[in-house]
Amino acid sequence: MTSQKEAVAVLVERLGYVFKNKQLLDQALTHASGAKCKVAGSNERLEFLGDRVLGLVIAQLLYEQHEELPEGDLARMLNTLVRRQTCAKIGEKLGIPDALVLAGKGNKRTVVTDNIVGDACEALIAAVYLDGGLAAAHSIIGEHWAGFLKQAPDMRKDAKSSLQEWAAARSLAVPSYETIDTTGPDHAPEFKVELKVEGRDPAHGVSTTRRTAEQVAATEFLRRERIWK
Repeated sequence: MTSQKEAVAVLVERLGYVFKNKQLLDQALTHASGAKCKVAGSNERLEFLGDRVLGLVIAQLLYEQHEELPEGDLARMLNTLVRRQTCAKIGEKLGIPDALVLAGKGNKRTVVTDNIVGDACEALIAAVYLDGGLAAAHSIIGEHWAGFLKQAPDMRKDAKSSLQEWAAARSLAVPSYETIDTTGPDHAPEFKVELKVEGRDPAHGVSTTRRTAEQVAATEFLRRERIWK
C-alpha cells in the first residue's frame, strides 16, 4: 500500500511544480479532520484563496481564447470550469486522495469525498500561488485544465437554446425539428432528426432519443455555420 509520503511525491511529479516552501504543500493537503489546529493547520483558508485564483486565471483564459463570445456565455463556461466537481476530477488525476492528511487510519479514516478532493485541489492552487506567484499558478491551471478548456464552448448552454437565441436576434422564424427516420428494435430505437432554419441548409442529428437527436442537429448547425467554434 502506498504511503502518504509516497503519494505526495507522485502528486508533485504529476503537478509539475517543485515547492520552495514545502509547508504550503503540506497544509494544502491537510483536511480539517487531520489538522492539529483547524484554522491555522488545515487547508480551509488556502481553499478560500485558491478558489479566487482559479476563477481569475480561468476567466482570463476564456477571455483570451473566445473573443467572439458574449459575457453571458463566458460566465456559464467559467462556472462549469471552476465548480467543485471539475476540481475533484483534476484532483483525482493528480492523486490528491491518497496524498491527503485525514483523521483516522484504515477503515476508520475519514471518507474522501469529491468535496474534500475539490477543496484540496483549490488549496493546492493557492499553495502554488503563494509559493511561486501568479505566473506559476497560471501555468499549472493552464496545463491541468487544458482538456476542460477545449470542451468549454459546449458548456455555454444547450445547443437548441443557443440556436433559438441566434435566430431570434436575426428576426428569423423559430427553428423547427422533424423526426425523419426511426431505425432499430423497439427496445433500442435510433432517431434521425432534421433541423430547418430559415434561409439555411438543413442539419441532421441521430441519437437514441428524439431530444438528444435535436441537440445533436442544433450543435451540428451551430458549428457548421461557425456560430460555435
